[in-house]
Amino acid sequence: MGKLFQLNEAQIHDLKFQDKFKVAFRKIIALAGIAVVALTITLCAAIFGIHRTYNVLYQQQRIQGEIRIDIQALSKAYLWALSATTDEVRQEQLEKASSKYADFAANLNELEKLYSGSVSMKDVETHLAAVEANGKQLEGLFASGEDDATIFTYFNDVLYPSIDVVAGDLKVVSSETTTMGATLYHAILLIVGVGVVVTVLSIIALARYIIDVEKKLTTAISKPVNEITAAAKSMAEGNTHIVIDYTSSDELGELAKDLDRSTSISEQVIEDLSNTLDRVSSGDFTEGSQNPEVYCGDYIQLRDAIDNIVNKLSDTLQQVKESSGMVSQGADNMHDGAAGLAEGATDQAAAIEQLTASVQTVTEQTTRMAESAKHGADMVQEVGRNVTEGSERMNDVTAAMERITQASKEIEQISQTIQSISSQTQLLSLNASIEAARAGEAGRGFAVVAEEISNLANESSNAVQSTQDLVNDALHEIANGNAVVMATQEALQRVQESVDEVVAIINETGTIAEHQARSMNEINSGLEQISDVIQNNTATAQESSAVSMELSEQSNNLNNLINQFQIRG
Repeated sequence: MGKLFQLNEAQIHDLKFQDKFKVAFRKIIALAGIAVVALTITLCAAIFGIHRTYNVLYQQQRIQGEIRIDIQALSKAYLWALSATTDEVRQEQLEKASSKYADFAANLNELEKLYSGSVSMKDVETHLAAVEANGKQLEGLFASGEDDATIFTYFNDVLYPSIDVVAGDLKVVSSETTTMGATLYHAILLIVGVGVVVTVLSIIALARYIIDVEKKLTTAISKPVNEITAAAKSMAEGNTHIVIDYTSSDELGELAKDLDRSTSISEQVIEDLSNTLDRVSSGDFTEGSQNPEVYCGDYIQLRDAIDNIVNKLSDTLQQVKESSGMVSQGADNMHDGAAGLAEGATDQAAAIEQLTASVQTVTEQTTRMAESAKHGADMVQEVGRNVTEGSERMNDVTAAMERITQASKEIEQISQTIQSISSQTQLLSLNASIEAARAGEAGRGFAVVAEEISNLANESSNAVQSTQDLVNDALHEIANGNAVVMATQEALQRVQESVDEVVAIINETGTIAEHQARSMNEINSGLEQISDVIQNNTATAQESSAVSMELSEQSNNLNNLINQFQIRG
């Protein structure tokens, strides 16, 4: 019975909130309806009892009472008329008695409308008619002047018995009316009592049920709301691993499912992002998200952004790797060119040293020739041999100068090649700087390397320019040396042609020998200058070689840094 006035939690658990309230208020309405019906029945019974008691039983009792009073008044009026001492009093009492017959008819008509008992109103009407007839007969006895004994005898033996019959009928009506009133009273009292009890019980049951409904509906709403609120608060604090302990098919259950699914998706997305960023931070740029299917809705844009970042970083690193390879290759070429330049400069230095030694020998021989020219003709043969040897030496000088010229031109070409490599290296450094700037924080290391490469390229360019200037100076000095050598060769050729005339012109030969000695001194000075230029070229070539080696090492370091990353091929 207790469960009848309680809300079934299991029944409403999976219902929508609208249906929960429908189920809850359906019983409330039923209990309230029972109370209202019971109260309505009680009120209707009370009203019916009051109405019937007043309008039927009371009026019925009143009318029969009035008829009985009128009968008694009738009987009393006839007795007063019989005992009257004057005709006026007798006539007054007889008229009073005669007026009651009209009231009998009116009251009997009303009583007939209300009464429904065992007494027949037709019999009552007949009995009243008998009373009226007997009264009229009694009035005739008074009018005829009968004596009082006769009139009293007629009253006592005829009129009064008929009055007593009517009184008996009315007594039965009164008794039945009283019984009906008592029965109606008890019935109404029972109905009202039952109605009040049912109403009170319904109200009590309704109150208990409302309290139970309030408690259980509050629990049914507050429990999932608290769970969802706690979950939302946990999400607001940055937590995605949440558990909502509420399962239902109602709106809050659906909301809990959606919230749980949303946090699960967020947790999967964050886990995938964390794994992707861990791989990226460790240098693996081969792929972006490994679980693209966990992204949905607005998360797809996040996945595309991560994939785009990884792809761009991979492409940038690929380009930096290719640029680093080109820088490394250019550094190797530059190193080879610098090594060749250094080797050529060394050869030039050796040739210049040999040429210097030869020129010094020619100078000494020319000096001795000038001295020997003073000794006479006996030294002509020796002079001839010395001239021949000097001519051969000058041919060697000419050949050496040609080799120096050729080597200087090769040095110039190497310098141009190094200049081109430096320009390419500078361009690669600029591209690397741009890509490092695009990479942001992850490209700071590349920016440092790119700046170092740019500095090395600038130093290489400056060194090449210095080398080229020195080569140009060397070429200029070599051209002067060639001119001097050609002049010397022509002079020796003339000496060779004039050997036969030396004896005749020995004095002129001495003078020529003095001029030749001075020319050889000038050649010696020019060769010393050329030697200085060659030494500068050698130092520049060695410096270029060192720069190229350093550039190669930096390029290798850059390659080692790039090789730490895994990128798509």
